[in-house]
Amino acid sequence: MVEEQPEWRTGKICYVEIPAVDVARSARFYQQAFGWKMRQRGDGSTSFDDTVGAVSGTFVVGRPPATEPGFGIYIMVADAAATLAGVQAAGGEIVRPVDPAAGEVFAWFKDPGGNTLGVYQQPGLAQTEAAAARQAQTSPPEASSPRTSAPGDDTADLGRMLDLATPWCLHVAATLRIPEHISAGRTGIAELAAATDCDRDALHAVLGHLVSKGVFTEESPGRFGCNRAAEQLAESSFLDLHGIGGRMAHTWGTLLDYVRTGQPAYQQVFGRPFWEDLAAHPQIAAEFDALMGPAGHGIPDFDIELSDGWEHIRSVVDVGGGTGAMLASLLRRHPQATGAVIDLPGTVARAGEIIDSFGVSGRMTVKGQSFFDPLPTGADLYLLKSVLNDWADEPTVAILRRCAEAARPDGTVAILGGVSADETPRSLGIDMLVAGGKTSTLTQFTELARQAGLDVVAARTQSSGRFVVECRPTGP
Repeated sequence: MVEEQPEWRTGKICYVEIPAVDVARSARFYQQAFGWKMRQRGDGSTSFDDTVGAVSGTFVVGRPPATEPGFGIYIMVADAAATLAGVQAAGGEIVRPVDPAAGEVFAWFKDPGGNTLGVYQQPGLAQTEAAAARQAQTSPPEASSPRTSAPGDDTADLGRMLDLATPWCLHVAATLRIPEHISAGRTGIAELAAATDCDRDALHAVLGHLVSKGVFTEESPGRFGCNRAAEQLAESSFLDLHGIGGRMAHTWGTLLDYVRTGQPAYQQVFGRPFWEDLAAHPQIAAEFDALMGPAGHGIPDFDIELSDGWEHIRSVVDVGGGTGAMLASLLRRHPQATGAVIDLPGTVARAGEIIDSFGVSGRMTVKGQSFFDPLPTGADLYLLKSVLNDWADEPTVAILRRCAEAARPDGTVAILGGVSADETPRSLGIDMLVAGGKTSTLTQFTELARQAGLDVVAARTQSSGRFVVECRPTGP
């Protein structure tokens, strides 16, 4: 069989040099974490090729590592969570975990040479690779593999896109804790059906479908085992249909109503609007907090970069800041500042342990209230991260107006989430369906801010990848 060669074309990114302190250690890291192939060049240097033979490179010594985000290099992966676990196992360090509130799945890690690189989870890649692996197992060696659709192709596999069975089978298997039952020794279909109080034939059909998709193994008729894909079901509480993941899965069924009206139809399924539903179910609300980030609403950024810097900031109010993880990290970074986190009473009640863990309990307070009510006044900075994307235009103006009323005349209101650059492609997010949320273009947001008594003074993408908008109260 002739080895397929990569495509060569003028303008192609083809070669990367990665600084290393210990070349052998860096080579082992990328080989273990990402499956890169290593080879020795004629001059004795260690080179690498990526998994498709499209990009090559060399480890170089004597250069400073790229420790700060600048010109970014991202490695495509099918499963970011599994990859980041592999990065840590190989000796790397996670420096920016996945942000669940972001529209795309990406993260940053630091390799043994001190370089900061990123991983990007390509939607659908896991299914594509699994299908390719199955074909490789069943096709004769001389058969050539059909090309898969690339992002720029004008064709698409609608059959794969319309596969409704697989996602729901995964949800059902996770909800029934099938991986845990198998790990406990209940591998036969009769045992599994009895342990989960399910119909034997129906459960067998679900597991049979998942086996055909590369999840679970059927070692003999009616006797199942776990593979790595099945083990991941047990690691994700988001798939449980009884929890927040189930709420969101069922909500996708209201998409037509949302598109027709522009309003969420969540209450038609669960009897209450989203926020009222969380208030009525504390356990699901806690799962929502966990989903938004470690121990609270949102994973802290490296920093929030203000156009005038942080030197003059002495007081911060984090509006809708959940259990305080972001504000606590900012106060630790900026020791001259004090702050208050504002969120509903049931949420901020869980903030104490987080604040203590950051060592800022003497400079940070919590206040349980709605951000539609008057906010603490006179702060230098009011933060809204991953808040406005949950609300439509009218409540967005109301939230911004509360910030404008509370801020000092020269104070700043900084927004991360709910606003994008005008040229950013539109996308669909679950926040739209569950709560009627909206991400406005900068032009649209500027008008909403004006209605609330704020002027936009700066807008840019910061080094963490988040789009930041700064506003100040409109002058007299």
